[in-house]
Amino acid sequence: MSHKVYLIPGLGADSRMFKYQSNLGDNYIPMDWIPHKRSETMASYAKRFSELIDESEPFSIIGVSMGGILAIELNKILKPEKVILISSIKNKYERPCTSRVARAFGLYPLISGLAFKAIAYWTVSAFKLMKKEHSELFKTMLLDADSSFLRWALIKVTTWDNTEAFDNVIHIHGDRDIVFPMRSFDNIIKIRGGNHFMIANRYEEVNAHVLEALGESAESK
Repeated sequence: MSHKVYLIPGLGADSRMFKYQSNLGDNYIPMDWIPHKRSETMASYAKRFSELIDESEPFSIIGVSMGGILAIELNKILKPEKVILISSIKNKYERPCTSRVARAFGLYPLISGLAFKAIAYWTVSAFKLMKKEHSELFKTMLLDADSSFLRWALIKVTTWDNTEAFDNVIHIHGDRDIVFPMRSFDNIIKIRGGNHFMIANRYEEVNAHVLEALGESAESK
């Protein structure tokens, strides 16, 4: 399957996240988040984001973490061949318990982008979830991220209500993901020992699954 593949990064990251997918080919296009509008819905954000995607030829979308949620929303308004989620969720039932509690008790307006930056930075540093080169890249992206956008996006994740299922969605997930714990997930490609940052620290396995899902082979790269 030789066509364009758009890669959407996770929250707090940007197109630099896909450093370890650069050898997949020129048809793999890393993307950056676009600025949000105040009080904008996820659906309206996806509509504006969709304008960056060339629909004149076949394409697929890969979304990591929050990028996977956006990929699902894009799937509702575009016609990608495949949507591949990595370290993400397909619907509201896969949201973590903390997200459900925050919504149930109306706590999500208290979410802070700056706090997210601090917690994420400390988590990566303290728990050594990635090799040094990977963690340094992530921390650089995190420091560059817009705090206002982070707050908006965190609220959208917390309140995301998707219940639709799609036949063209492929879900790759690590069984040690602490951001989106794999408790009630179904129809997934499991990476044993994979954590939330496996797009970098387990990129060879992830890339192999991506190529297989898109009907491509490593030998052709």
